[in-house]
Amino acid sequence: MVRIDVIAYTPTEVLEEHDITIGRARELVEKYTVTWVNIVDASGRTLEELETLFGFHPLALEDSINQDLAPKVETYEDTLFIVTRTIVWAEEIETDQLSLFVSKRFVVTIHDKVFPQLEDVRIRIRKKMPKLMKSGADHLCYTILDVIVDSYSPHLDRFQDLLDRLEDDVVKNPTGSGIAKLHDIRVDLTLIRNALRPQRDALGNLARLDLPVFKKETRNYLRDVQDHMIRALDTLDTLREIVTSLMEVQATLADRELNQVIKVLTVLFTVTIPLTIVTSAFGMNVEFFGFNKPEGLWLALALMIIPTLTLVVWLWRKKWL
Repeated sequence: MVRIDVIAYTPTEVLEEHDITIGRARELVEKYTVTWVNIVDASGRTLEELETLFGFHPLALEDSINQDLAPKVETYEDTLFIVTRTIVWAEEIETDQLSLFVSKRFVVTIHDKVFPQLEDVRIRIRKKMPKLMKSGADHLCYTILDVIVDSYSPHLDRFQDLLDRLEDDVVKNPTGSGIAKLHDIRVDLTLIRNALRPQRDALGNLARLDLPVFKKETRNYLRDVQDHMIRALDTLDTLREIVTSLMEVQATLADRELNQVIKVLTVLFTVTIPLTIVTSAFGMNVEFFGFNKPEGLWLALALMIIPTLTLVVWLWRKKWL
């Protein structure tokens, strides 16, 4: 069900309202210096009201509820449309879309799930952080983007912890299920990197282009967000390299363990060759020296024991045992 929350503020005053209408949100935009309208699970009617009351372009509104878009920045007259992605890690890891409409007096965010990261921005507004309160909607947009990018770090740290544990498992049990887990992690890392990589360019465009919505000072802050984004992508690349290295180590250790088994079996087969030959020869139904006599038994034992001991000594001196 659609939910619309608003935080509106001036340098000295903060107003927060929940479960309101788009009409009420528009009224607050006219009264306050900066208004943040947060919409969760927007309906078709909500989008129509946004188009009518806020003047948003229908193509941008359509993109705002399309959850498979890559991060991007588009300009529609006096409104900037930004698509960014967050990391969501529940039973499985995935990315989700956060759409922002930014103007000189307001920021409208649209998403289909509740993002805990946005609560950090609300707390800063409630505490009346001086820089945020004295700045315009462009600085609020920067703050939201900064919080989103910073929220990647705990997830990347979690990947690092998983790899540390898997490294111990791979070394202790090379033939275990570690290779399957490493493959799953590699797939997840690739999925996240492909989803977030365009965001580096989108943030670069915000920091580099002379957009009327963003002041020059705010663009300097956006460059810092872009740097954080680049570091996050570099960390993803490093984690992927670690996964690849662990997979190679696992394969090497598994091959080594298999070679040890083959070596033991080969030694056992080699040692038993004299026994096999002698028992096969003396087991034939033909007469030979000592047939049905004690001398034949002693001869067979000698032919089995002496070559076998000779092979054992030779393998031992070769350090194959």
